[in-house]
Amino acid sequence: MKYAVKTDIGKRIHNEDSFLLPEKSDYPMLFAVADGMGGHAAGAVASSALIDELKAFDQKIEPGRELEQLRQAVENANFGVYQKSEEDRSLHGMGTTLVAALLLGTKYIAANVGDSRMYCFDGTSLDTVTTDHSLVEQLVLAGAITKEEARVHPQRNIITRAVGVSPVVEPDLFERDWQAGDILVLCSDGLHGAVEEDDIVSVLGSDRSLESMCDILVQLALDNGGTDNITLILIQLEEGDAA
Repeated sequence: MKYAVKTDIGKRIHNEDSFLLPEKSDYPMLFAVADGMGGHAAGAVASSALIDELKAFDQKIEPGRELEQLRQAVENANFGVYQKSEEDRSLHGMGTTLVAALLLGTKYIAANVGDSRMYCFDGTSLDTVTTDHSLVEQLVLAGAITKEEARVHPQRNIITRAVGVSPVVEPDLFERDWQAGDILVLCSDGLHGAVEEDDIVSVLGSDRSLESMCDILVQLALDNGGTDNITLILIQLEEGDAA
């Protein structure tokens, strides 16, 4: 299994995105991207605090209970971020999105809150694993607007669920299989909000290193006029990888 990561401040004053890479080279392995919000530096505090909470979880995962434990870890992290905002008036109301992948060899568990997103690329097609918690996603699911209209909708940045804004949060979790050669994409909306899925497929299907793919995708987001922070992690399963 191999992976690469890239984050870029975009055209913002602060980079409020944070990410988590595993500290060990054996399964289970936890990856995450968090996109903070709250104004000034509060968003960066929220996303960083969430990642710190998940780091502690990564050290004590028990085989056979991974999905249940990941859910609990996100709920605990949510309460930790919320408490921090309640203790410091300057951080009041801060929050963060989350997308995480817990790798278990040829299986993985995805978790998300907000509009940071996970895709799985199988060499041909790009499957959206997670479902955005956003106003425009609700409108798309209701048939009120198309996916194309959602990308340019004036309220596309309104999210309906976030970590840390209330004492309790409900993450969505997805358990999936993947095969050697497949690539997981974890990204903030700075990427998927600025780069068409067809262009993501074109880059991921090329004969380039994961590091080079990260560079190209971030540059595409910038070239397309994206102004937000941009963060993505690419993870590829290799032959011989197993739980």
